[in-house]
This record gives sequence, structure tokens and C-alpha cells, in this order.
Amino acid sequence: MRFFFKLNVMSCTYAFLLFLHAGSLINVYRLERITNWNGIYKALDWANLAWFAGSLILCYWLSKRLVSGRKPAYAATVLWIPYFILWIWGFSTLFPLTDPGDDPAPVTGLILIFEMILFPFYIALNTFLSAAAPAIRKSMKT
Repeated sequence: MRFFFKLNVMSCTYAFLLFLHAGSLINVYRLERITNWNGIYKALDWANLAWFAGSLILCYWLSKRLVSGRKPAYAATVLWIPYFILWIWGFSTLFPLTDPGDDPAPVTGLILIFEMILFPFYIALNTFLSAAAPAIRKSMKT
């Protein structure tokens, strides 16, 4: 039961990281309107890049610490989807789009679909590397 809880914590973390990235892509016009900052596009690009690098390290560490070395840990490649839907639903309920100028560009949906297709492979690779890291280190010493 403890492993199931840890697996769900990991899945919720993965979903939250993708939600933050998707939210910054979708709400770029809203952020520009609220902050009145014209250079927010480049800042969000750099922030997303930094967030991706930080999430690689965070997810690797959490995966190694919580669910490393067990085959059911790969279930997180599917379990993040309900949490992602809950994050999106909660945000859109709390902060609805009221200004028609805040609607995202049409290509944003295609970018998010592509990222959501690749995201399970990212989770699987991260889980594999967190489980295989001790064996890789051991083979490098010999």
C-alpha cells in the first residue's frame, strides 16, 4: 500500500510539471496583458527551459528515492493522465478565460498534443535510468 501511495505521488508530480509547462504556453497572452510586459515570450522560453532541466533532476531524484527498482513503477507512464486532467480542470475552473484576446494560438494545441505523446516515454526513460543508475555506476568502476 505504501508503494501505491508513492507511485501516485510521483504521478501527480509528473502531471504537475507538465501542467506548469502547458499553463505557461496557454496563458502567455493573459500573462502579457496582466504584467504589461512585451518581452514575456523570451522570458517564458528561458523559464520553460530551466524548468525542464530542473524537472529532469527532480524527477530522477524522486523516482530513485521513491519507486526505484520495481516493475510497477512504470505504471506512472499512464497514471499521470488523470492527475493532469484534474490540474487542468481545477485551474480552468478557478481562473476561467474571460477576455477573448487571451485565447491561445491555434498551434499551441498541436504542440501540447505532441508533448503529451512524448511525455510517457520521458517518464519511462526517467524510471529506467533511476533504476539502472547503480548498475551503470558499478560497471564503470570495473
